[in-house]
Amino acid sequence: MLSIASSFESIHKRQILSTDIDYYNKYVCTSSADGVIQIIDSDNPDLYSTVQLQEHVGPVWQVMFSHPKFGFLASCGSDCKLIIRKTNYEGDWKVVYQYDGHKSSTTSIDWAPYKSGAIIACSSADGSISIHTLNNNEWSVSKIPYAHSNGVNCISWSNELLNNNLLLVSGGNDNKIKIWEGQIGLWNVIYESDNQLSTIKDLSWSPTPGLYKYVFASCASNGRVFVWGSDDYRDWVQTEIDPENLQKQKISFSRFGTVLSVTMNSYAVQLWKQIDKQTWLCMDRSISDKKTLDRQHKNINQDIFASIV
Repeated sequence: MLSIASSFESIHKRQILSTDIDYYNKYVCTSSADGVIQIIDSDNPDLYSTVQLQEHVGPVWQVMFSHPKFGFLASCGSDCKLIIRKTNYEGDWKVVYQYDGHKSSTTSIDWAPYKSGAIIACSSADGSISIHTLNNNEWSVSKIPYAHSNGVNCISWSNELLNNNLLLVSGGNDNKIKIWEGQIGLWNVIYESDNQLSTIKDLSWSPTPGLYKYVFASCASNGRVFVWGSDDYRDWVQTEIDPENLQKQKISFSRFGTVLSVTMNSYAVQLWKQIDKQTWLCMDRSISDKKTLDRQHKNINQDIFASIV
């Protein structure tokens, strides 16, 4: 059983929707249905030093730090906005870019591999994906206008390039998974899954190649989790994780791609390790602290971050 190394008080008044930790484990960031983003300095974790950001109106679905080379913090929310901030020497987080070109809620965000530059993708319930690129201190945007019918729920970048092009996987309310290849402004679907019979809720592309060159995981609203593997990005092999248990909510690969964490409905997280190409073994190490969560009256929905190798 894994134990909790540290805990922090929250100023949130409603459900916590997303969490992230920066590259150096200095800042812990949370977002909530109350519209507030909270940033805690782990070196000084008292509530008096907590930073509160309230640029969003309504629930903030996701927060994510960029690579430290860029030093950004991005967020998206029900107000249809993507907001990017950067901290100064005084510890203030200032908005450096804001995009409100989506017609419906912005549902998820993901930073591209840092070697490709400061690039962030943002998905929306309006069915489109926007790609935002920083060049010469100016942000530009391109769109994939009809990525998924009825809305895009999740996106994830691959660290592997294909013909020097970026790869992005997306999932939506059309029950499909699509893989996009391209450069800025030019994006083509190179793979589209068959109907998965349920809405795609979450995606996570493994940061490193494993037994397959390309590996990502998907989680659907029916509680089914699949790991997808391919050596040529066109023919994909699906391996279902724990098909008997349909209580799965979120997924996340560890920083080195060796462990897949699966967040369950029951306040627990299971850790899975790949044994061979089509076999994943539960490591019998779960994280569960229902009593603590009940005391806080919080329903935390989060990933287990890359400290697990």
